[in-house]
Amino acid sequence: MFAHIKRLLAATLCGGTLFGFAAFGGIHSASAEGNSALKALDDLVIMTEDYPPFNFRDSEGLKGVSTEIMREILRRTGRNVDEHTIELLPWARGYQLTLDKPGHALFSTTRTASREALFKWVGPFVPTVVGLIAKKERKLTLSQPDDLHKLRIGVVKDDIGHLLLKEIGMPEARVEPVLLNEQNYKKLFAGRIDAIAYETNVSNWRFRMMGINPDEYEVIYKLKSAELYLALHKDTPDAVVTTLQKGLDSIKEDGTYQSILQSYGLAQK
Repeated sequence: MFAHIKRLLAATLCGGTLFGFAAFGGIHSASAEGNSALKALDDLVIMTEDYPPFNFRDSEGLKGVSTEIMREILRRTGRNVDEHTIELLPWARGYQLTLDKPGHALFSTTRTASREALFKWVGPFVPTVVGLIAKKERKLTLSQPDDLHKLRIGVVKDDIGHLLLKEIGMPEARVEPVLLNEQNYKKLFAGRIDAIAYETNVSNWRFRMMGINPDEYEVIYKLKSAELYLALHKDTPDAVVTTLQKGLDSIKEDGTYQSILQSYGLAQK
């Protein structure tokens, strides 16, 4: 359905029609507006961070569940996909660029009420659980948000864990932001912080990659169950958002989505 959207839209526009191609968001516009939307899709800067198993780089290049989903969406819109299509950046930089610069988008971004109006959204890609992760041997128990105030918690600056702690009123003096989560893991191992606020699947993956047994750690407090999305700058044309969403919907309808999840051991029941 989406493999030839660009070619068909370009042909339609060249023919001088006053109506955009229906699959491209169903826009009704002059050809100049249609051309603008098409260019916006082609020029969209798509960014991600190192966040395995959702998105990460290894010796073979960029991989991950969300990375594979994003690439397949783009293929179905007719956009060329190569090793340069998606940029890997530190989270804080990619997040700020998506906030500030039109034509930028970032995955895997947790969609929350506080972020809702900041971006436009395509998704959901996959479910996510963000929690406080600590050593089991510490036997830390928390029953309410106020119990967190006695802990020293490591976060990635502007990551969802950082945001959620702010939302529940965690004192800033008890939160230690870093730019890369590897710094938090080292501090956690050394006992310099009590817990990290991070995605639980990502942390388990990281522990295994670092030669650490994930069973030695536990989630002592669940901050949020949510879903990961592609976040786009708020001025992104609606036609671009709709086309990308239709690409994702078609992946879910024909079984491709489930196959991608299965290949990373994350298949949904």
